[in-house]
Amino acid sequence: MLPRRGTAYAVLLLCHAARLAARRDVVDWVRAARAHGAFVAAATDLTTPAEHLLAAGLAEQAEAIVLAPPLAGIAGIADGPTLRHIARVLLTADPPAWLRIAVSPQGVARQYIPTADLRALEWLDPELDDMLVDVCRAVSRPRDTEVRKRIGDAAEAVVLAALRADGRHPTHVASISDAFGYDIELAGPPRLRIEVKGCSANSRGIFHLSRNEYDKSRLYDDEWLLTQVVFANSAFVAPCLEPAHIIGIFEVSAREIASAVPPDTTEFAWTDSAVITPPPEAWRPAPYTVADVILPGLHANAGQLLTTMALTTGANMPTRKPATAA
Repeated sequence: MLPRRGTAYAVLLLCHAARLAARRDVVDWVRAARAHGAFVAAATDLTTPAEHLLAAGLAEQAEAIVLAPPLAGIAGIADGPTLRHIARVLLTADPPAWLRIAVSPQGVARQYIPTADLRALEWLDPELDDMLVDVCRAVSRPRDTEVRKRIGDAAEAVVLAALRADGRHPTHVASISDAFGYDIELAGPPRLRIEVKGCSANSRGIFHLSRNEYDKSRLYDDEWLLTQVVFANSAFVAPCLEPAHIIGIFEVSAREIASAVPPDTTEFAWTDSAVITPPPEAWRPAPYTVADVILPGLHANAGQLLTTMALTTGANMPTRKPATAA
């Protein structure tokens, strides 16, 4: 739930009511909060925030409603600091899908935040950017991994669709196992093993490479290459991905990657993964173009992405309509 000002005020009333006396259930809790909120509460939705607090683990219904520690100690006055604290708690407990995309080491890129969401949060200015950075640091790493996976899955779908539109017959080996060290295989000629990465315009030319992927690039040499799909800023907030959301598809060879990686020594060796930045001149445009298809957006839920990836193992991707399961 996005912490609009009205939502933060509703949570304040609910917290105050829960501290004053034991509340048996949501109905009792909401009734008490509304009574303490006077005429303002009469125009405020209290049921939805109450249910969200329970669902997000910020409150628990046992014999009575019990507030979680982040909310248990808040003040009962609806002043700015208190409402901003509540907003921070809500954002941390349920981070918006765009948070990891909008926040980077360089700060907050507001163009990645949907317009409606940004308007709903503008009451937190001028502290909004700092709050988003703090919340992004506080949320768990598994969510970051989930976002990266969505971007990677979308990039693979883009490349598979483009190859099929070019008359090729790719095999999506990543849907079978991660052990291959690449995502897509083309029987040839020439035989190719393609590792696919997705990125924003800001991180173009930079990618994470696992040790297994690097070892396979050395093993297969000219048969192995890395393909990077560069998404425009608008792609990260769009409900669906269209060709206009893709800046381009670019490739770098296994040999260029090897030249950017220092050799292992007795004093140094990288094991799990590394961030690699080949020189700009090492990249070349892919020899095929983006297919004229529509895919689920980068903030799509897991079910939509699974549907997309299921399609990539079968017939061609649909043209100019959302992907659906066969």
